[in-house]
Amino acid sequence: MRFPRLFYMLLKQYIQKPECLLLLLSLPVLTILFFHIAKTEEQPIQAVCFIPSVTQEDLDDLAADSDTALQASAALTSLARKLSMYDGLYTFRLCASEQEVYDAVAANRAECGYIFSETLYEGLLDGNLKGLITTVASPSTTMLPVINETVYSLIFEDIALLSLEQYLEEDSAVSAEYDILYDNAQIEELYQKYMLGDSTFHFEYDGSPEDYRLTTTTVLLSPIRGLLSILLLLSALTGAISYYRLAENPVFDTWKVRIGCIGIPVLCTIPVMLLCIHFADLGSGLGKEICLLILYAAVCVIATFLLTLIIKKRVIFTSLLPLYILACLVFTPVFIDISVFLPALQPLSYLFLPYYYLRFF
Repeated sequence: MRFPRLFYMLLKQYIQKPECLLLLLSLPVLTILFFHIAKTEEQPIQAVCFIPSVTQEDLDDLAADSDTALQASAALTSLARKLSMYDGLYTFRLCASEQEVYDAVAANRAECGYIFSETLYEGLLDGNLKGLITTVASPSTTMLPVINETVYSLIFEDIALLSLEQYLEEDSAVSAEYDILYDNAQIEELYQKYMLGDSTFHFEYDGSPEDYRLTTTTVLLSPIRGLLSILLLLSALTGAISYYRLAENPVFDTWKVRIGCIGIPVLCTIPVMLLCIHFADLGSGLGKEICLLILYAAVCVIATFLLTLIIKKRVIFTSLLPLYILACLVFTPVFIDISVFLPALQPLSYLFLPYYYLRFF
Protein backbone atom coordinates (compact mmCIF):
# COMPACT_ATOMS: atom_id res chain seq x y z
CA MET A 1 0.00 0.00 0.00
CA ARG A 2 1.33 3.41 -0.93
CA PHE A 3 2.25 5.65 1.94
CA PRO A 4 -0.13 8.59 1.07
CA ARG A 5 -3.11 6.24 0.98
CA LEU A 6 -2.01 4.53 4.19
CA PHE A 7 -1.52 7.92 5.81
CA TYR A 8 -5.04 8.99 4.79
CA MET A 9 -6.58 5.82 6.18
CA LEU A 10 -4.79 6.16 9.51
CA LEU A 11 -5.69 9.86 9.73
CA LYS A 12 -9.36 9.06 9.04
CA GLN A 13 -9.30 6.37 11.72
CA TYR A 14 -7.75 8.80 14.22
CA ILE A 15 -10.19 11.64 13.50
CA GLN A 16 -13.18 9.35 13.87
CA LYS A 17 -12.28 8.74 17.53
CA PRO A 18 -14.54 11.14 19.50
CA GLU A 19 -12.30 11.17 22.57
CA CYS A 20 -9.32 12.41 20.53
CA LEU A 21 -11.31 15.20 18.91
CA LEU A 22 -12.81 16.22 22.24
CA LEU A 23 -9.37 16.41 23.83
CA LEU A 24 -7.88 18.48 21.01
CA LEU A 25 -10.82 20.90 20.86
CA SER A 26 -10.97 21.34 24.63
CA LEU A 27 -7.30 22.31 24.99
CA PRO A 28 -7.62 25.86 23.56
CA VAL A 29 -10.71 26.47 25.71
CA LEU A 30 -8.93 25.26 28.85
CA THR A 31 -5.91 27.40 27.99
CA ILE A 32 -8.05 30.52 27.67
CA LEU A 33 -9.73 29.80 31.02
CA PHE A 34 -6.44 29.10 32.77
CA PHE A 35 -4.79 32.22 31.34
CA HIS A 36 -7.78 34.38 32.30
CA ILE A 37 -7.80 33.07 35.88
CA ALA A 38 -4.04 33.52 36.26
CA LYS A 39 -4.22 37.05 34.87
CA THR A 40 -7.05 38.14 37.16
CA GLU A 41 -5.10 36.87 40.18
CA GLU A 42 -2.13 39.10 39.39
CA GLN A 43 -2.41 42.13 41.65
CA PRO A 44 0.11 44.85 42.48
CA ILE A 45 1.58 44.78 45.96
CA GLN A 46 -0.49 47.06 48.16
CA ALA A 47 -0.36 48.17 51.78
CA VAL A 48 -3.24 49.87 53.58
CA CYS A 49 -3.19 52.41 56.37
CA PHE A 50 -5.59 54.32 58.58
CA ILE A 51 -4.71 57.84 59.72
CA PRO A 52 -7.36 59.35 62.01
CA SER A 53 -8.74 62.84 61.45
CA VAL A 54 -7.29 63.07 57.93
CA THR A 55 -9.72 63.70 55.09
CA GLN A 56 -9.29 64.20 51.37
CA GLU A 57 -9.96 67.90 51.93
CA ASP A 58 -6.97 68.05 54.27
CA LEU A 59 -4.77 66.48 51.61
CA ASP A 60 -5.93 68.95 48.98
CA ASP A 61 -5.31 71.91 51.31
CA LEU A 62 -1.78 70.71 52.06
CA ALA A 63 -1.01 70.26 48.37
CA ALA A 64 -2.31 73.75 47.54
CA ASP A 65 -0.39 75.40 50.38
CA SER A 66 2.94 73.58 50.17
CA ASP A 67 4.92 76.59 51.40
CA THR A 68 3.28 76.53 54.82
CA ALA A 69 5.66 75.55 57.62
CA LEU A 70 5.02 72.06 58.95
CA GLN A 71 3.42 71.79 62.37
CA ALA A 72 2.87 68.65 64.44
CA SER A 73 -0.88 68.99 63.92
CA ALA A 74 -0.41 68.97 60.13
CA ALA A 75 2.27 66.27 60.06
CA LEU A 76 -0.28 63.43 59.92
CA THR A 77 -1.84 65.05 56.87
CA SER A 78 1.62 65.34 55.31
CA LEU A 79 2.28 61.65 56.01
CA ALA A 80 -1.07 60.65 54.49
CA ARG A 81 -0.31 62.63 51.36
CA LYS A 82 3.16 61.09 50.98
CA LEU A 83 1.80 57.58 51.42
CA SER A 84 -1.05 58.07 48.96
CA MET A 85 1.34 59.53 46.36
CA TYR A 86 4.03 56.87 46.80
CA ASP A 87 4.55 54.95 43.58
CA GLY A 88 7.17 52.23 43.58
CA LEU A 89 7.39 48.48 43.99
CA TYR A 90 4.23 48.77 46.09
CA THR A 91 1.53 51.36 46.77
CA PHE A 92 -0.40 52.57 49.81
CA ARG A 93 -4.15 52.95 50.10
CA LEU A 94 -5.81 55.05 52.80
CA CYS A 95 -8.68 53.41 54.69
CA ALA A 96 -11.65 55.08 56.34
CA SER A 97 -11.49 53.00 59.52
CA GLU A 98 -9.33 50.62 61.52
CA GLN A 99 -11.63 47.72 60.70
CA GLU A 100 -11.12 48.30 56.98
CA VAL A 101 -7.39 47.78 57.50
CA TYR A 102 -7.97 44.46 59.26
CA ASP A 103 -10.48 43.33 56.62
CA ALA A 104 -8.15 44.15 53.70
CA VAL A 105 -5.25 42.20 55.19
CA ALA A 106 -7.45 39.27 56.24
CA ALA A 107 -8.89 39.02 52.71
CA ASN A 108 -5.37 39.12 51.17
CA ARG A 109 -6.17 42.36 49.35
CA ALA A 110 -3.15 43.93 51.06
CA GLU A 111 0.24 42.66 52.16
CA CYS A 112 0.09 44.56 55.42
CA GLY A 113 -1.62 47.47 57.12
CA TYR A 114 -0.75 50.34 59.45
CA ILE A 115 -2.95 52.07 62.01
CA PHE A 116 -1.43 55.36 63.13
CA SER A 117 -2.24 57.07 66.40
CA GLU A 118 -3.70 60.56 66.25
CA THR A 119 -0.85 61.67 68.54
CA LEU A 120 1.88 60.00 66.46
CA TYR A 121 4.21 62.98 66.11
CA GLU A 122 3.48 64.42 69.55
CA GLY A 123 4.33 61.03 71.06
CA LEU A 124 7.56 60.78 69.08
CA LEU A 125 8.60 64.26 70.19
CA ASP A 126 7.78 63.60 73.84
CA GLY A 127 9.22 60.08 73.93
CA ASN A 128 5.87 58.40 74.59
CA LEU A 129 6.31 55.66 71.98
CA LYS A 130 3.84 52.99 73.11
CA GLY A 131 0.87 52.35 70.82
CA LEU A 132 1.78 54.95 68.20
CA ILE A 133 1.74 52.53 65.25
CA THR A 134 -0.14 49.23 64.99
CA THR A 135 1.07 46.92 62.24
CA VAL A 136 -1.22 44.29 60.74
CA ALA A 137 0.54 41.74 58.53
CA SER A 138 -0.59 38.79 56.45
CA PRO A 139 1.09 35.52 57.53
CA SER A 140 2.16 34.90 53.93
CA THR A 141 3.80 38.28 53.32
CA THR A 142 7.49 38.53 52.59
CA MET A 143 7.48 42.26 51.88
CA LEU A 144 6.79 43.57 55.39
CA PRO A 145 10.41 44.55 56.25
CA VAL A 146 10.79 46.51 53.01
CA ILE A 147 7.43 48.26 53.38
CA ASN A 148 8.26 49.06 57.02
CA GLU A 149 11.44 50.76 55.88
CA THR A 150 9.51 52.98 53.50
CA VAL A 151 6.87 53.92 56.08
CA TYR A 152 9.44 54.76 58.75
CA SER A 153 11.55 56.77 56.32
CA LEU A 154 8.53 58.90 55.37
CA ILE A 155 7.75 59.46 59.06
CA PHE A 156 11.37 60.37 59.73
CA GLU A 157 11.32 63.08 57.05
CA ASP A 158 8.74 65.00 59.08
CA ILE A 159 9.69 64.06 62.63
CA ALA A 160 13.30 65.07 62.01
CA LEU A 161 12.17 68.57 61.00
CA LEU A 162 9.84 68.87 63.98
CA SER A 163 12.56 67.62 66.30
CA LEU A 164 15.00 70.17 64.85
CA GLU A 165 12.55 73.02 65.41
CA GLN A 166 11.86 71.83 68.94
CA TYR A 167 15.58 71.69 69.69
CA LEU A 168 16.24 75.17 68.34
CA GLU A 169 13.31 76.62 70.26
CA GLU A 170 13.92 74.89 73.62
CA ASP A 171 17.40 73.42 74.03
CA SER A 172 19.85 75.16 71.72
CA ALA A 173 22.21 78.02 72.55
CA VAL A 174 20.04 80.40 70.50
CA SER A 175 16.70 79.27 71.96
CA ALA A 176 16.25 82.62 73.76
CA GLU A 177 16.58 84.56 70.51
CA TYR A 178 15.10 81.93 68.19
CA ASP A 179 11.98 83.94 67.31
CA ILE A 180 14.14 86.92 66.35
CA LEU A 181 16.77 85.04 64.34
CA TYR A 182 14.68 82.39 62.57
CA ASP A 183 11.19 81.44 61.51
CA ASN A 184 9.84 77.94 60.88
CA ALA A 185 9.45 78.46 57.13
CA GLN A 186 13.13 79.34 56.81
CA ILE A 187 14.16 76.32 58.89
CA GLU A 188 12.03 74.02 56.74
CA GLU A 189 13.51 75.46 53.53
CA LEU A 190 17.05 74.77 54.75
CA TYR A 191 16.04 71.33 55.98
CA GLN A 192 14.56 70.38 52.60
CA LYS A 193 17.64 71.74 50.84
CA TYR A 194 20.07 69.55 52.76
CA MET A 195 17.78 66.52 52.93
CA LEU A 196 17.43 66.42 49.15
CA GLY A 197 21.02 67.45 48.45
CA ASP A 198 24.14 65.39 47.91
CA SER A 199 25.01 65.34 51.61
CA THR A 200 22.37 62.67 52.33
CA PHE A 201 21.30 59.46 50.62
CA HIS A 202 18.23 57.26 50.59
CA PHE A 203 16.98 54.01 49.09
CA GLU A 204 14.17 53.66 46.57
CA TYR A 205 12.54 50.31 45.81
CA ASP A 206 11.05 50.19 42.34
CA GLY A 207 10.59 47.72 39.53
CA SER A 208 8.49 44.58 39.80
CA PRO A 209 8.28 41.82 42.43
CA GLU A 210 10.29 39.50 40.17
CA ASP A 211 13.28 41.85 40.52
CA TYR A 212 13.48 40.97 44.21
CA ARG A 213 13.29 37.19 44.04
CA LEU A 214 15.81 35.18 46.04
CA THR A 215 17.06 33.11 43.10
CA THR A 216 18.74 34.38 39.95
CA THR A 217 16.54 32.24 37.69
CA THR A 218 12.84 31.69 37.54
CA VAL A 219 11.75 28.93 39.92
CA LEU A 220 8.00 28.97 39.58
CA LEU A 221 7.06 28.79 35.92
CA SER A 222 3.96 29.18 33.83
CA PRO A 223 2.99 25.54 33.20
CA ILE A 224 1.08 26.04 29.96
CA ARG A 225 4.00 25.64 27.52
CA GLY A 226 5.50 22.80 29.56
CA LEU A 227 2.22 20.87 29.66
CA LEU A 228 1.75 21.38 25.92
CA SER A 229 5.25 20.04 25.23
CA ILE A 230 4.45 16.92 27.25
CA LEU A 231 1.12 16.60 25.42
CA LEU A 232 2.93 16.56 22.08
CA LEU A 233 5.28 13.87 23.34
CA LEU A 234 2.33 11.94 24.76
CA SER A 235 0.55 12.06 21.41
CA ALA A 236 3.56 10.35 19.82
CA LEU A 237 3.69 7.72 22.56
CA THR A 238 -0.03 6.99 22.36
CA GLY A 239 0.37 6.68 18.60
CA ALA A 240 2.95 4.00 19.29
CA ILE A 241 0.38 2.11 21.36
CA SER A 242 -1.96 2.18 18.34
CA TYR A 243 0.86 0.75 16.24
CA TYR A 244 1.41 -2.10 18.72
CA ARG A 245 -2.26 -2.94 18.43
CA LEU A 246 -2.16 -2.98 14.61
CA ALA A 247 1.16 -4.83 14.53
CA GLU A 248 -0.50 -7.88 16.03
CA ASN A 249 -1.52 -8.50 12.43
CA PRO A 250 1.75 -9.14 10.52
CA VAL A 251 0.36 -7.32 7.48
CA PHE A 252 0.60 -4.00 9.33
CA ASP A 253 3.99 -4.65 10.94
CA THR A 254 5.86 -2.31 8.58
CA TRP A 255 7.84 0.88 9.02
CA LYS A 256 5.19 2.84 7.09
CA VAL A 257 2.45 1.88 9.54
CA ARG A 258 4.80 2.56 12.42
CA ILE A 259 5.60 6.09 11.18
CA GLY A 260 1.97 6.78 10.31
CA CYS A 261 0.59 5.71 13.69
CA ILE A 262 3.16 7.80 15.56
CA GLY A 263 3.20 10.84 13.27
CA ILE A 264 -0.53 11.45 12.73
CA PRO A 265 -1.41 12.31 16.38
CA VAL A 266 1.63 14.59 16.48
CA LEU A 267 0.56 16.43 13.32
CA CYS A 268 -2.93 16.92 14.73
CA THR A 269 -1.51 18.27 17.99
CA ILE A 270 0.83 20.88 16.43
CA PRO A 271 -1.88 23.37 15.29
CA VAL A 272 -3.66 22.97 18.64
CA MET A 273 -0.40 23.79 20.44
CA LEU A 274 0.05 26.91 18.32
CA LEU A 275 -3.47 28.06 19.19
CA CYS A 276 -2.91 27.45 22.88
CA ILE A 277 0.40 29.33 22.87
CA HIS A 278 -1.31 32.23 21.11
CA PHE A 279 -4.25 32.33 23.53
CA ALA A 280 -1.88 32.14 26.52
CA ASP A 281 0.12 35.09 25.16
CA LEU A 282 3.32 33.04 25.24
CA GLY A 283 4.29 33.53 21.61
CA SER A 284 7.82 34.67 20.82
CA GLY A 285 7.32 35.10 17.08
CA LEU A 286 5.23 32.93 14.76
CA GLY A 287 8.21 31.82 12.67
CA LYS A 288 10.22 30.75 15.70
CA GLU A 289 7.26 28.95 17.25
CA ILE A 290 6.48 26.98 14.07
CA CYS A 291 10.11 26.02 13.43
CA LEU A 292 10.72 24.88 17.00
CA LEU A 293 7.45 22.94 17.12
CA ILE A 294 8.20 21.14 13.86
CA LEU A 295 11.72 20.34 15.06
CA TYR A 296 10.48 19.13 18.44
CA ALA A 297 7.70 17.10 16.82
CA ALA A 298 10.20 15.44 14.48
CA VAL A 299 12.43 14.53 17.42
CA CYS A 300 9.45 13.08 19.31
CA VAL A 301 8.44 10.96 16.30
CA ILE A 302 11.96 9.70 15.67
CA ALA A 303 12.61 8.95 19.34
CA THR A 304 9.30 7.08 19.68
CA PHE A 305 9.98 5.19 16.44
CA LEU A 306 13.34 4.02 17.78
CA LEU A 307 11.76 3.16 21.12
CA THR A 308 9.25 0.84 19.44
CA LEU A 309 12.15 -0.92 17.72
CA ILE A 310 13.80 -1.53 21.09
CA ILE A 311 10.68 -2.44 23.09
CA LYS A 312 8.87 -5.22 21.29
CA LYS A 313 6.08 -5.86 23.78
CA ARG A 314 3.11 -3.50 24.12
CA VAL A 315 2.66 -4.43 27.78
CA ILE A 316 6.16 -3.28 28.65
CA PHE A 317 5.76 -0.07 26.65
CA THR A 318 2.43 0.88 28.26
CA SER A 319 3.75 0.11 31.76
CA LEU A 320 6.76 2.38 31.27
CA LEU A 321 4.73 5.22 29.70
CA PRO A 322 3.21 6.67 32.95
CA LEU A 323 6.60 6.55 34.68
CA TYR A 324 8.26 8.45 31.85
CA ILE A 325 5.55 11.13 31.71
CA LEU A 326 5.67 11.56 35.50
CA ALA A 327 9.44 11.93 35.36
CA CYS A 328 9.02 14.58 32.64
CA LEU A 329 6.79 16.58 34.99
CA VAL A 330 9.37 16.35 37.78
CA PHE A 331 12.72 16.73 36.06
CA THR A 332 11.87 19.17 33.25
CA PRO A 333 10.95 22.84 33.88
CA VAL A 334 7.18 22.45 33.56
CA PHE A 335 5.94 23.63 36.96
CA ILE A 336 9.25 24.25 38.69
CA ASP A 337 12.90 24.26 37.69
CA ILE A 338 14.24 21.66 40.11
CA SER A 339 17.86 22.30 39.09
CA VAL A 340 17.71 25.66 40.89
CA PHE A 341 17.36 23.84 44.21
CA LEU A 342 19.25 20.64 43.39
CA PRO A 343 21.88 21.28 40.69
CA ALA A 344 23.08 17.67 41.01
CA LEU A 345 19.82 16.53 39.39
CA GLN A 346 20.42 18.64 36.27
CA PRO A 347 21.89 15.71 34.24
CA LEU A 348 18.66 13.74 34.74
CA SER A 349 16.79 16.42 32.79
CA TYR A 350 18.78 15.53 29.68
CA LEU A 351 16.95 12.18 29.48
CA PHE A 352 13.58 13.83 28.75
CA LEU A 353 12.68 15.41 25.40
CA PRO A 354 10.54 18.34 26.71
CA TYR A 355 13.65 19.72 28.44
CA TYR A 356 15.29 20.61 25.13
CA TYR A 357 12.19 22.30 23.73
CA LEU A 358 11.52 24.34 26.88
CA ARG A 359 15.12 25.56 27.08
CA PHE A 360 14.55 27.68 23.95
CA PHE A 361 12.18 29.95 25.94
